[in-house]
Amino acid sequence: MIWSVSWKNVWRSKIRSSVVIVAFVFGIFGGLFTVAVFVGMVDQRVKLAIGNEASHIQIHHPDYLNNNELKYTIKDYNRLKDSLNKIPEIIGYSPRIKIMGMASTSGNASGVMINGIEVEKERQVTGIANSIVKDGGSYFNDDGRKNIVIGEKLASILKLTYYTLSDGDFDRMLDDNNLEEIVPLLDTIKNTRYRTEKDFEDVIESVLGKSTARKYLFHLKNEAIKYKLKHKIVLSFQALDGHIAFDAFRVVGVYKTANTAFDGMNVFVRKSDIAPVANLNESQINEIAVLLSSVNYDDEIASKLKSQYPDLSIQSWDEIMPEAGMYSRTMNFYLLIFMVIILLALGFGIVNTMLMAVMERVKELGMLMAIGMNKKRVFAMIMLETVFLSLIGAIIGMVITYFVISYTGHTGINLSALYQEGLEAIGFSAHIFPKLSWDSFLQLTGLVILTGIIASIYPARKALKLNPAEALRIDM
Repeated sequence: MIWSVSWKNVWRSKIRSSVVIVAFVFGIFGGLFTVAVFVGMVDQRVKLAIGNEASHIQIHHPDYLNNNELKYTIKDYNRLKDSLNKIPEIIGYSPRIKIMGMASTSGNASGVMINGIEVEKERQVTGIANSIVKDGGSYFNDDGRKNIVIGEKLASILKLTYYTLSDGDFDRMLDDNNLEEIVPLLDTIKNTRYRTEKDFEDVIESVLGKSTARKYLFHLKNEAIKYKLKHKIVLSFQALDGHIAFDAFRVVGVYKTANTAFDGMNVFVRKSDIAPVANLNESQINEIAVLLSSVNYDDEIASKLKSQYPDLSIQSWDEIMPEAGMYSRTMNFYLLIFMVIILLALGFGIVNTMLMAVMERVKELGMLMAIGMNKKRVFAMIMLETVFLSLIGAIIGMVITYFVISYTGHTGINLSALYQEGLEAIGFSAHIFPKLSWDSFLQLTGLVILTGIIASIYPARKALKLNPAEALRIDM
């Protein structure tokens, strides 16, 4: 009976109850969707860090990690290779020569990490081969020359980029609903070459005007950017015997990941090309990157390899990139804190609403107590009303949030035009796919019920302090 009475009491003042429910819906939706966006960002960061940068496990000489010296190579690589081939959870591994050096062109120079790789093995471990940009060449080729693949950020630093809108670019823009309206205005700069991004931005602003240029500039730069492929880059570094070695490589590919710091630092060459220059033989390597079939195996496989090779440094991805591991481990905690703050704010609104409801029903509550309803049942009735109010709003909010997350988790939220530069500077993709587990919805349901119970205490205490005889004399 208490349950049915409490449910009916919720709807006695439909407008007031609806206001509280709507507030809960917006609060729950806003909180959950915001958390889902952050969870999606972190999940992508971890996947991209594993897929492009760290792999699941890395193996080094113990002293290599201290100062990245070329001389610290992995001993007995052939025996280690046999062990890796026998572990079914390992789907690929890539031996690398890692050298800190300098990349120079006629336009500029920059410090880089030279990655000497076996091309096909590297394909199995990282996604760099699939990250070659539009008009950015290829992931190595068989022309017999010494090839190098560099990041888009490094290409910009070394002055290996320029900007031009070609006939093909105009054709693509005419097929793009977002750009077709401005194509006629750009005809005067077709096939004109601009050396720097700033020069291109200035001419677009002069042609389209400041406000229009601001709207379309991101998309236009993506169309216009071109790369000086086949251009020579000179790599210089300290070889194994201590002398300064250098050699020229031709740019055959430009890649772009969601981490501009990585793109600006890492270049890839064939191991067979860089090893003779560094005075290394074919079996000498500084790093082995290992990719597993699932991230759930990383600790198990790392422990297994450590027991077999105690003289090597074997690290899982969260040891190599502790900031990414920290993001992954702490997101549930942040979810809890975020939702507690939101529910705390909503709880004050419920307290106020229920207190008004109690004050309006003083005579009714006095009558119920006068005919025998004990204090426990009065408390239970008010508590249930509060919980019902909270749950109705929360359930509607969670249902809406679930469908919005399902949709945006499939299509993604593309913030590239607004925040790409800032997000990629710290390693996060600007194309976000919100994500939230069922556990989060269940935890939130428990928090909502708890919020309803806590919010009912003060209004219920007010009701319990009523004197039935005095309450019945009140003229409502």
